[in-house]
Amino acid sequence: MNSSIGVGGSRGGRPVRTLSEFEQSYLEELELYGKVIKVTLLISRNQHGINTDGRGVRGMRIFTRQTLVGLSLQRILPRPSALMPQEYELWDTSSIALLTRTVVEVYLSLYYFGLEKISSEEAELRFRIAQLHRNVEWYEIRKLTNPNDPGLNQFREGIASQKEQMKHHVYLSLLSEVQRKRALRFSEMYKTKADFESELHVCKDLRRNYRHLSNLAHPLPISIERIDNERGRGIGSEADVLCCKICLMLARRFLAASTVGIADHFSDALASRFENDVNDIRPLVNAGFDDVPE
Repeated sequence: MNSSIGVGGSRGGRPVRTLSEFEQSYLEELELYGKVIKVTLLISRNQHGINTDGRGVRGMRIFTRQTLVGLSLQRILPRPSALMPQEYELWDTSSIALLTRTVVEVYLSLYYFGLEKISSEEAELRFRIAQLHRNVEWYEIRKLTNPNDPGLNQFREGIASQKEQMKHHVYLSLLSEVQRKRALRFSEMYKTKADFESELHVCKDLRRNYRHLSNLAHPLPISIERIDNERGRGIGSEADVLCCKICLMLARRFLAASTVGIADHFSDALASRFENDVNDIRPLVNAGFDDVPE
């Protein structure tokens, strides 16, 4: 490294390089994400003490999870600067895609378990499926840890009883055939990504975007075969900067939707109290996307 570059990489505060058009565009998106994170933190820190039901409590818990994911993503995002040599930056596209996908997943969970306006019967069905899913997962973890665990019998009996109750739930017959089959397979959510796409504008192209993020996040052929002398090496190639910008746009969209959604859900305690802050990020749910509603 050039020894003339001082602390922070600048030469006496003068630029050491010129940012590319891609980097400048990415920085603009990074600024929007920062605005959303600021309001997300504000809402998250003020959601305590709200009088709500169990579904509202679950929504708050999920939103807390979303806040942490959003902050984790913010921590790893590169911040290109004309005062810093490019080699100081790490453009980890896989990790950024993974956390972006998690932001999307948490929004779906927040909407499904906390925000969507549904009947008390359907809310109970979703809760029971979620509890069953939790118990099955704990059972499998304990069984793999100690197959001779005497507590496993109690788990098996309880799970069998829960499954039998689920088959006769009053709301089950009101679901579509696809959703009913998913419910009887005890999937954590019986709504499909296609359902979310048809019901929520923010989820337009959900299946395409989710699949793209998944292929970038995991060591699958798409993510592995894109690695060459420039791409996938963390060095800030044009392709990787653009990839990170797309991830950042999606993360900003679903984080903003989560924050606005939870604030509006508790309108008296949050949306009204922080009206200006929430309204500032409402446009950021759709800003930059071609499918902005009129």
